[in-house]
Amino acid sequence: MNKGKAYIIPIITIIIFIGVMTSGGFLKKSFNDKDNVINYIDIIKQDITNENWNQAGKDLEYLKNAWNIVGKRVQFSVERNEMIMINTNIARLEGAIWAKDKSEGLIEISEIIEHWRDLEK
Repeated sequence: MNKGKAYIIPIITIIIFIGVMTSGGFLKKSFNDKDNVINYIDIIKQDITNENWNQAGKDLEYLKNAWNIVGKRVQFSVERNEMIMINTNIARLEGAIWAKDKSEGLIEISEIIEHWRDLEK
């Protein structure tokens, strides 16, 4: 019986770790309206395209909150570099919205989307 426990416990532990490390694609999906990152990105893209800067600033706050929720959920199952790049792009997007720079805002949104896709790789 003791010999069986010596094998079972490490095997179960390894299975749990593998499950956590490969769950990035599932964990980044939205579970409610407050953590729907890709939806807020689309909304901000429309705001910037229409040059609705006040609304873009408000929607950026929703994006930041959603990303904080998702970031905590996926931090152990995705590459840290991708998370850092999304944080950087969100900060740059904030600057573009403050400066009312349409082209820079759209560039940053495109980069955020690309890093978002790469999270689960």
